[in-house]
Amino acid sequence: TSTSAYHLRETPLSEEQHWTTLDNGWVRIEATVTMTAQLRWWLLGFGHQVEVVAPESLRQEMAAIARQMVQHYDATNHGTLGGI
Repeated sequence: TSTSAYHLRETPLSEEQHWTTLDNGWVRIEATVTMTAQLRWWLLGFGHQVEVVAPESLRQEMAAIARQMVQHYDATNHGTLGGI
């Protein structure tokens, strides 16, 4: 299992968290959580190591953020945002 999966097992999202190892080596974690900005920030912190499957609204939000990030890092847009 990945470091992210281990972290999520050691620091559960909720008391109702369920853990399943899939045939492809990924780990599916199901949990009842409150939809907060902190949850979104926390999920984004895992980067490409997690995939939000449900709810669909959160999945779409994460996908939109990922697309925006690709635009920021696209070589053709280098430096157009001013950077940090």
